[in-house]
Formats: sequence, C-alpha cells, structure tokens
Amino acid sequence: MITIVNALTPVLSLILLGFVIRRSEFISPSFWPSAERLTYFLLMPAALIHSLAGKNIGSLPWFGILVSVEGVVAASALLVVVWGAANRGMGGGVFTSLFQGSVRFNTFVALALAESLFGRDGLFLAALGAGFMIVLINVLCVSAFSLTVGSGGGVDLRRLGTDLLHNPLIIGCVLGIGLNASGWQLPAAVDGTLALAGKAAFPVGLMAVGAAYRAGNLALHWQPLAVSCGIQFLCKPVLAWSLTTATGLTGAAAGAVLLLFSVPTSPASYILSRQMGGDHDSMASIITAQTCLSFVTLPVTVWMLL
Repeated sequence: MITIVNALTPVLSLILLGFVIRRSEFISPSFWPSAERLTYFLLMPAALIHSLAGKNIGSLPWFGILVSVEGVVAASALLVVVWGAANRGMGGGVFTSLFQGSVRFNTFVALALAESLFGRDGLFLAALGAGFMIVLINVLCVSAFSLTVGSGGGVDLRRLGTDLLHNPLIIGCVLGIGLNASGWQLPAAVDGTLALAGKAAFPVGLMAVGAAYRAGNLALHWQPLAVSCGIQFLCKPVLAWSLTTATGLTGAAAGAVLLLFSVPTSPASYILSRQMGGDHDSMASIITAQTCLSFVTLPVTVWMLL
C-alpha cells in the first residue's frame, strides 16, 4: 500500500498545485495554453523518442508481452466504440474524453510500481510493454478525434490521414521505433537532452490538468467518468490477466503487464484534448477522478491479480 501511495501522491499533488496556481493567478492565465503547446509539440515527442530508441529486448518474452498489451488496448477501444454507438446522444468531444480515459494509461505510475514490486527487471519489462502500446494508443486516439470532432463529426478520411501524419506524438513514436530498428545509438548528448526534455512533460502536463479543473465538473460529466472508470479499473485488468495467462507469461513479465492496465489514465490525454478540439473539461475531470480512485482500486487489483 505504501508503494502505491508513494507512486500516486506526486501525480495528485501536481494536479492540485496547478489548480491552486490557476485560482490564485500567481501566473497569468495566458501561460497555460503556451505550456500545453510546448508539452504537446516538443516535450512529449522528446519523451517518446527517448523511451522507444535503443531498447534491446534480447531474450525477453517480448512476443507474449506484445500480444497481451496490444490485445487489451484493442479490446478496450472496441468497448468504448460499442458503448458510444449505443449512446449516440453523446457529443464527439465527450466521446474523445471517454475514449482516452478508457484506453490510455499513466506510464509514470505503472513504471514506478513495477520497479517497486519487481525491481529493475520489472521496470524494464513494463517499459517494454509500454513501448509496444504507445504507437497503437496514439494512432487510435488521434483517429478518434479526427473521426468524431470537427465538421459535423463526419468521417473525413483525408483529415484522418493528415492528422496521423502530422501528429507530433505519432512522429515521436515513429522516430523512436525507427532508431531502435536501425540499431543506431543516439549520441549521449542528444539522448541526454531528449531525456531531460521528456522529464519536463510530466509535471507541466499534470499542472495543466489541475489548472483546467472546474468545481462541479465531476457531477456534470458523471456518465463518461463512470464508464471510463469501469473499463480502466475492471475490464482492462481482467483482460490483461486473461491474455497473460493465454500467452504463458509468468512472474515479473505477467505482473508488469497487469500493472500497465491497472493504473489511471495518462495526463497526456488532456494535452491532446486541448490541441485537437476535444472536451477538455470532461477530460480533466476523468484524469483527476481516476487518479483519486486509483488509491482504492490499485491495492485491490494488486492483491487479487498479483
């Protein structure tokens, strides 16, 4: 329990700090849109390139991890699409918040827990699984925005292709995977620069979530919040357990995969929502609520599944 509290408290504290700074007007309100753009176009791509480039998977059970994590992500996305089709009265912006709140995961919390519970091996296995998921998750999320937000929410394949090709998160993923596949190692100075820039993405993104939060939003957005929490904290852990069992993963490898699907959604969801025209109010509510709720759900999930 202490491990989980230690991993989640910094996340919630930075959200609270952003909320206090915004309400106190210690910083000009015009700062936050600029901070969001900086995070979206520079800091987050740097983090993705650094995390995906140069990982040597060697003799690890990478195929079982790949099948497990991609299977859970695809199944989660399908659940959201089915629910959205049955509830057509929901706006496209709210749907994108529900989609991200059900598909994305908080990498920081997952990796911190993996290292605390399984040591350095667990950390590397969790990072490997996260790397496999990043491209698919970003493609799915950008596609959700392109197909549901915009002129009438119609299907615009040209816009979808343009959004995918120009999205900085996907570009970061492709560059990182390309470097990994080529076997070319980044110079130490470049890798260090990317790592340092990537570390800034997390605190800035969390404070932006807190700055955007509005009192009463939890009650206002109760439906997407309830559905996303059900998928995030119930469906995904069960799916992960089923697939790790089916692929024969055991020990730290299975535990790392289960942790990836037991944590709250990513703060990056809010930045993407702001930049692509989603409903950022509902997204901020989902991130905040899931982070708080995970203080209860994570100990139960870890006890039951690990």
